[in-house]
Amino acid sequence: MREPHSWADIDTDALRHNLQRARICAPGRRVCAVIKANAYGHGVHTVARALQPVFLADDLFAVATLNEALILRHTASRETILVLRGPLDADELAVLVHGGFHWVLHSRWQAEMLKSWLHKHPAIQQVSLNIWLKINTGMNRLGVPVDDLHDIWPWLQSLKLPGERVLMSHFATADEHDHVLAAHQQTEFDRIVTRLPDAAHCSRSLSASAGIVSWPQAHHDIVRPGIMLYGASPMADTDGSHYNLKPVMSLKARLLTINHVKAGDTVGYGATYYCQQDTPIGVIGIGYGDGYPRHAPSGTPVMIYAQGKVWEAPLAGRVSMDMLTVDLTGIPANPGDEVLLWGQAWGSVLPADRIARYAGTIAYELFCQITSRVRFNS
Repeated sequence: MREPHSWADIDTDALRHNLQRARICAPGRRVCAVIKANAYGHGVHTVARALQPVFLADDLFAVATLNEALILRHTASRETILVLRGPLDADELAVLVHGGFHWVLHSRWQAEMLKSWLHKHPAIQQVSLNIWLKINTGMNRLGVPVDDLHDIWPWLQSLKLPGERVLMSHFATADEHDHVLAAHQQTEFDRIVTRLPDAAHCSRSLSASAGIVSWPQAHHDIVRPGIMLYGASPMADTDGSHYNLKPVMSLKARLLTINHVKAGDTVGYGATYYCQQDTPIGVIGIGYGDGYPRHAPSGTPVMIYAQGKVWEAPLAGRVSMDMLTVDLTGIPANPGDEVLLWGQAWGSVLPADRIARYAGTIAYELFCQITSRVRFNS
């Protein structure tokens, strides 16, 4: 097989380390490992296979959609899988129920659909109904409004079908330290579930990654680590290393050539980078066609392994579809040298969080937008 121009090394040991960090932050809680969106771009089958051996008896996976759950089932046939968006119609509902999936009920219309479906299938007696009732505590995205709980909750409790019932919500601002809305949501969630009749036996879940590392009072029974599993920080303006997280994805490419650009000349589309002096410009074989952010500005760092040392070089000019360019001043690089776009290599770390800040985005997006042109190694 030809050597790729761009590739991503997936460190499954780092993945398992990060899961253990979640357990340390939230001791004694069940873990619901979030591996939606192809495990945040890391490869759902690779991630599921790596985590299964270190799962405890009650741990589970979470994905966004039924289709993701069916794909995951091929790898995790014995694991519990939660579908975070729940069913979109009665056909999906039937697959979720008969397939033994856990699923989120987040809207009145879903409750009405479930009621109608059960009415049409009165013979169902032993099928488990594993429902996570999502309550809107301030995110105002998915979640049953408090006013609707007064009839939805008693009806759910009246069902005699076996299965687990979980009460959950989701923080909107847990990634911002001491944000007033996060404190309000925690208080509101506790107030609501405490007042629900016959809810004492139900597990509760509020915290995803940001809540795990910064809101210990909101850990409840089940925590839902997502971005922290992949080594990036769930908190704004920090890197994953702040929480002893290790990068799982290391995105790499090779130096294609070096151009010696004269002072006064420009580099790349739009002629946005002006060389103040004669400048060696390295051309690297990766671009937005591979998923590197097009909007990463000049100055965004990459790391180059050249002459047995690690060097940091800044982007010089716009990112194009297949290539990007860097200023190699003072760096003894040669075509073919390896380049790290984010992750860890050669004993050095270039956090995805850092690249995201340069690009005006978040590590979540960097990971999820990697394209099929990038070869994955694990």
